[in-house]
Amino acid sequence: MPMREIVGLLRDLVDSSGVQLKGLQQLLLAQHREGPRPPSYQVLSDRLRGRGLQNNASLIYAIIAVLAPPERKEGMTEEVRQHLVNARATLAAGSTQPSQEPTPDSPDPELLDVLRENRDLRSKVERIERRLARKEKHLQALRDELAAAERRAPAPSVGPARDEPTTVIPSFPDEGFAATRLADSDIAAATSSPSAAAAGTESSSGSSDVATVADALRGMPDFEATTANALRHAFDSVLDGRRTGRFDPATLGKSEKVYLGAKVTHELTAAWGFPPGQETTDLPIGRQQVVLKFTTGATWTITPGEVGRVCLLVSANDERSCWSLGLIRIEPGHLSGAANRDFKRTLSAAGRQAVTWLFHNAHLPENTLLHLPAPLREKIFATEVSRRGSQARVNNLFRLAQGRLLNRTTISTVAVTADGPKRVRTAREALRGDGILVLGGTSRQATIARSLGLPVPRDGEWVSQRVTRRRPEHGDAPSIALSDEVWTLAGPDDPIEEAPSLAKLW
Repeated sequence: MPMREIVGLLRDLVDSSGVQLKGLQQLLLAQHREGPRPPSYQVLSDRLRGRGLQNNASLIYAIIAVLAPPERKEGMTEEVRQHLVNARATLAAGSTQPSQEPTPDSPDPELLDVLRENRDLRSKVERIERRLARKEKHLQALRDELAAAERRAPAPSVGPARDEPTTVIPSFPDEGFAATRLADSDIAAATSSPSAAAAGTESSSGSSDVATVADALRGMPDFEATTANALRHAFDSVLDGRRTGRFDPATLGKSEKVYLGAKVTHELTAAWGFPPGQETTDLPIGRQQVVLKFTTGATWTITPGEVGRVCLLVSANDERSCWSLGLIRIEPGHLSGAANRDFKRTLSAAGRQAVTWLFHNAHLPENTLLHLPAPLREKIFATEVSRRGSQARVNNLFRLAQGRLLNRTTISTVAVTADGPKRVRTAREALRGDGILVLGGTSRQATIARSLGLPVPRDGEWVSQRVTRRRPEHGDAPSIALSDEVWTLAGPDDPIEEAPSLAKLW
């Protein structure tokens, strides 16, 4: 029976993925905006037993989309499509038999009552939404009037007090600016420039608030490295490569991209030492309640309630391996004229110029798989390799991506398993016959990598390279004595020799 084949395929897919039924429902729920809403837990359980599955092709394709390895999705989708065609043909052939089920002459009265009740509720919700929209417009008009009145009011003093100097940091254009952390000399130059003086007269209190928050952030230990690692962890957590095999943020669904913003907030607040359970985007920094805003694009959306507040703007681009962090006190003139249906507006050109950048295009730890050349990735995930299992893919990774640091996330994504270190140990022994050393972050193995001129792995990182016994033609190439012989990096013309066993070095 065609449907029995589909049920067996789905059950094998769920079992091999290691995902529980609840987890599968959550994965489907995360992508429901791109298709029909997934069924309840009980209905999903019934469908995976085959009950009613023949009428739910979209669910079958959705399960394949979230669970199947990338290299198998197309083949499994085509296989299911053919089974469904066969099932419909079987159903059509049986439809010539007289039906034993009586056809109802009129709709179910209970169903009609439910539909009428839903229509009434929908009408009430729409009326409430229209009323809230009118209130929001009125509130925004009042905020604009208040901001205009504050600008017209005379300033209490010409500038900051002698003991409270105002620090103004220059803003930079969005593109073409090298990764930079502003130095004190840059800040001093910006403060003394005519444009900086003009900015100070526009909003001296706003500049003071921004400078206070900037000083508090710069005072955090290892702020740049801590922030970069937190952003990397947020991306990796949402991609969840060890279960999904994904490494490209472009493959995230709409709901997952929204979740990425929440995950970034959680990771940053934890990394910066804020109390656990800090659910809101409001952070107490430098005696200010600062709003944290994140984007993977080029701008941020601002709600009416955030006008007049200090915002911490964070952006990260995994494709370009960079991130930026800046501060701004939002004024009405910083926003674009058009608002969306939620009355949110984006930063205007004047708003982007008003941002005080602490970091601009700083380095984001590399997403290794995303930045490998596409032909190399295709070889690593080749179908003929994947048929031999996840260990074969990991072996292929170390064979093809030699001389590059590979971290635990990369290994787990290729293997689609959480047990990356075990796969590395197995690969190390399997590749010795090809002359390939797989070096990890232990002190001894890091020394070997350094002596051979390779990138030096840290804890949770590995690097692979083919080696050969040193001969006169190698000259003064970097080398190291292992197992009573001297080894150096192998060139394309060097013969393949079994690499020394790292297990025998201790």
